[in-house]
Amino acid sequence: MIRLKNTVKKYGIQRALDCSNLHIKVGEFVFLVGASGAGKSTLMRLMYREELPTRGQVFVGGVDVAKMHPSKVPHLRRRMGIVFQDFKLLCDHNVFDNVAFVIRALGMSSREIKKRVRGALKIVGLPDKADALPTQLSGGEQQRVGIARAIVNGPSLLIADEPTGNLDPQTSMEIMDILEQVNKRGTTVIVATHDQIIVDHFKKRVITLEQGRIIKDINAGTYG
Repeated sequence: MIRLKNTVKKYGIQRALDCSNLHIKVGEFVFLVGASGAGKSTLMRLMYREELPTRGQVFVGGVDVAKMHPSKVPHLRRRMGIVFQDFKLLCDHNVFDNVAFVIRALGMSSREIKKRVRGALKIVGLPDKADALPTQLSGGEQQRVGIARAIVNGPSLLIADEPTGNLDPQTSMEIMDILEQVNKRGTTVIVATHDQIIVDHFKKRVITLEQGRIIKDINAGTYG
């Protein structure tokens, strides 16, 4: 699914990422951990081509996205879902329209859009919130909407950058349970987090970064 080869990202003279080799297989669930500034977000932005590497290769689904023409980037992102810490919902649109936002651009029929949105909201446990505005929801519910938006197009890859960073422990665990269920449906899931309790609880593959380098890569690992 994802492979990085001799990948370096610099901002000026500062080296944010130095990854000689990384391979994430189809269907894996991977935690990225490390202190702030360790390179987790940089690594994710390279995957969905928000950033380009200074040198090296970044393969997603067998395609080197670093060499991808800019016109192809929207097609790349339609095959993945992205979940953010701060939700990034459209506050003047209801839940249905927030979730439908991405797939409306694909020219689907209204019937198909309605079917997909309802299905995504059911998966995240919000089947009765389609008409609500984001401001009427709790933080946990807003993040569930963000996940529904990310999975509504049936992505092969889901990237979540600190998806529980603004949530209380119980809600955080509920969000992670949803991401685990998405993974069990066949989607590759990559989660960057500082939450040691969550990482230790789920016992997934854990990749630890420090100063842009991978210092540990352990299957069924823990935060430490």
